[in-house]
Amino acid sequence: MKHRILAIAFLLSTILLSCQVRKPAVAGMWYPDNPDELTNMLDGFFANADLPDSLRSIKLCGILSPHAGYVYSGQVAAYGYSLVSPGDFDTVILLGSSHHYLEDIVSIYDCDSYSTPLGEVPIDNDIFKSIISADKRFVSQPKLHLKEHSNDAQLPFLQHRLNDFRIVPVITSTRDKKLLKKLSSAIIEAIRQSGKRVLIVESSDMSHYHDYRTAMNMDRRTIDLITGKDWEQLGRAIENGDCELCGYSSLMVFIDIMKYYGAEESALLKYANSGDAVGDTSSSRVVGYSSIVFYQKKQEEHSMNDKQREYLLKLARTSIETYMKTGKKHNPERPDDQELCAERAVFVTLNKGQNLRGCIGQMIAREPLYQAVNNMAFSAAFHDPRFSQVTSAELDRITIEISVLSPMQRISDWQSIRLGTDGVWVRKGYASGVYLPQVATETGWDLPTFLGSLCAHKAGISPDAFKDPDTEIYIFQVDKFSEVEQ
Repeated sequence: MKHRILAIAFLLSTILLSCQVRKPAVAGMWYPDNPDELTNMLDGFFANADLPDSLRSIKLCGILSPHAGYVYSGQVAAYGYSLVSPGDFDTVILLGSSHHYLEDIVSIYDCDSYSTPLGEVPIDNDIFKSIISADKRFVSQPKLHLKEHSNDAQLPFLQHRLNDFRIVPVITSTRDKKLLKKLSSAIIEAIRQSGKRVLIVESSDMSHYHDYRTAMNMDRRTIDLITGKDWEQLGRAIENGDCELCGYSSLMVFIDIMKYYGAEESALLKYANSGDAVGDTSSSRVVGYSSIVFYQKKQEEHSMNDKQREYLLKLARTSIETYMKTGKKHNPERPDDQELCAERAVFVTLNKGQNLRGCIGQMIAREPLYQAVNNMAFSAAFHDPRFSQVTSAELDRITIEISVLSPMQRISDWQSIRLGTDGVWVRKGYASGVYLPQVATETGWDLPTFLGSLCAHKAGISPDAFKDPDTEIYIFQVDKFSEVEQ
């Protein structure tokens, strides 16, 4: 009987240990612990976050958000989170700096979920495991999280805006720049391997306990350096006390990830300090708060509508059929749709079941889109040197796929390539090769393998040539569509 009781006790303790929920650290103090009161407060914040429509269509990559009591910083934080909509992200990585400990480590909390008055948010275990395994100083140290408010303060805003998401709570407890750089690399690799849509939130307040005017001037300089991406000058200003950010160590990690995302644009959405919040501009001890978003440059819209896609697919098939029947190339009439007449680069791919049967394309736009599709379909069927010519007997079993390319963008950092999103074109001397984005999706390769294959097997150069500064690397995106398989 005694052994049975001990076994049951052990089983219960195992269950409890394997089902850890991190309780909120500041609920009931910095924000209401009643869910209805908290929801009403958030509703009010978001109702007052008035942003221009031009910002609502950006591709959001990261948010720098404050973490004080909501009566002080909640309205500021709502500006950044107002750009988050349900379904935008699968996972949010929360970056905070420890306010209580300097342990020379990075802690990613190993628990099942974080709770707030609005419910529980599960941990993304895949990304968690990938990050924490990257260095022995990446650990799970509960004491760094249990009373820490920097990430805690962000969760209710995310719960208000996202329906179904996971988090990875990261706390930096170090000033070691080499360790922080390793953390950046580990997070970037985890994001790349996951294939998930990941938002990065950097939690930081600004100047602390200066008079109102001094705080305003100091914070304005800090904001200008952040939005101007003058990171070296920002670091020097933090070190000599000209600027203040309580989350500066985690901000260094945030900056690296924004570079990986290609978040070339940033915008200050709202600034205020605690004096503004309580209506006391004469205060001698205020804290500054800002909401700054980082996002990718707005790109020209390149997606075809259903009618345009149907026209181009039909045109590609007609191009092949016409030559088979007449021995002459098809000469299509110019369509009325101006989008189809714009100069665009395009690839036409022929698939027979699961097997490639031909693929020819252009990297640089040289002719109107409709003519390019007509010509590339003809070349894919009859002039791909890797295959024999397509015959009329097999044409009914061939599916046509068209990839319309965005303009080329040269990059300097190969690690910024987004697998499955960016197509890549490498050039070195007279040698060149290209992979469309779907190659990464279809093969499951990691980025070095993807680029190594591109260099060696498509461009005919060294597999590691993508690391050579003399190798030109261009990225592009693709609007891909195809016929329904026969």
